[in-house]
Amino acid sequence: MSAPIGAVVKLYIDSRQQLEVGDVVETEAGRRYDVLTVRVQERGKHRGRQHFSARVMAPDEPPRERTQRIRWYRR
Repeated sequence: MSAPIGAVVKLYIDSRQQLEVGDVVETEAGRRYDVLTVRVQERGKHRGRQHFSARVMAPDEPPRERTQRIRWYRR
């Protein structure tokens, strides 16, 4: 089940590119998320993982300059 447009969700990614508040994360399927907060994990097995909260964007919202495309994978 996917979150409705406008919902705030919490996600994480493993990426070399540092996310910033205001960035957009876009999946291969075209779903986009407006990044609201970012926290980088500093210790443990997944050090460097970026945990973020984001708002699910509507498909008709205009694109942003800083958009990072991601691909989901199984845990």
